[in-house]
Amino acid sequence: MTRADQKVVARDNLHFTVKFLGEVSEDTVKEVDRRLRGLTLSSFDVQVRGVGAFPDQRRPRVVWAGVARESEQAIDGAASAVIGALAGVGKPDDHEFHAHITLSRVRSPLNGGALISFLQQNAGRDFGATRVTSLRLKSSVLSPGGPTYVDVKEYVLG
Repeated sequence: MTRADQKVVARDNLHFTVKFLGEVSEDTVKEVDRRLRGLTLSSFDVQVRGVGAFPDQRRPRVVWAGVARESEQAIDGAASAVIGALAGVGKPDDHEFHAHITLSRVRSPLNGGALISFLQQNAGRDFGATRVTSLRLKSSVLSPGGPTYVDVKEYVLG
């Protein structure tokens, strides 16, 4: 990306987060599994397009790749179903769902101008399409080297 002070997400860790649960008990995992198994969702294609930053491009903390407008309805519909099914479980949602793939986390403002320029130059960049065929309940284990994600359950989409 750039020489900005950031921690790039490992390729194997790239994903869409639909609902962050936080630290939960084994009983809660069983409840989540029960609720997600009750969903009937179909697989769909997502066109990944554009980059941006949270909270905004002037103060980037998280750099993300977005979803093309033509893919929003499919991914938003699936996310809505999952979020609705998990209402009242885990950490309360403090942000509205915004479909994105986290690419990096910014550590400091070092070379921030280059990062802002990168964001502006790639705001509409097309990264291609991916087929979403499953939903995965993941556990993340934090370490000094970054998080390691482990699949707890997988739900194949129709």
